[in-house]
Amino acid sequence: MRILSKISKGRGTFAILFIFLLCFLLAACESTSVYTSNRTRPEKRERPSRERPGKTEYMIASWYGNAYHGKQTASGDIYNMYDYTAAHKTLPFGTKLRLTNELNNKEAVVVINDRGPFVAGRDIDVSYKTAQTLDFMNLGVCRLKVEYLGN
Repeated sequence: MRILSKISKGRGTFAILFIFLLCFLLAACESTSVYTSNRTRPEKRERPSRERPGKTEYMIASWYGNAYHGKQTASGDIYNMYDYTAAHKTLPFGTKLRLTNELNNKEAVVVINDRGPFVAGRDIDVSYKTAQTLDFMNLGVCRLKVEYLGN
């Protein structure tokens, strides 16, 4: 009732304008929040490796084989234990690495196509074939020299 009496006394224009502005701001906020909450997130894309080709470091490697043979990897490839592939926690899929077992100077070139290892103290998981080529199958775990070859 007070609002109606104020409108009738000549102050109504200001009150109506204030109420209209308040409703407009509330409606604008509501529509923005609905819009942003319904957005879909863009797909994650693999970033190119920040490591420069030729860079060398050492990693503790383990291997995985039959239990995962024929199953899908994190990259979408089907794991083949007889391919020269590897799993790493952060390197982009498709990164090529030259691995060298310095105990016997055997080496292999692998492509990252999976995520792992998920065991503390290990940096890279290699396929059965890679472990066989590097001759550390019986050891289970081996320190390897890793050279980045690029993507």
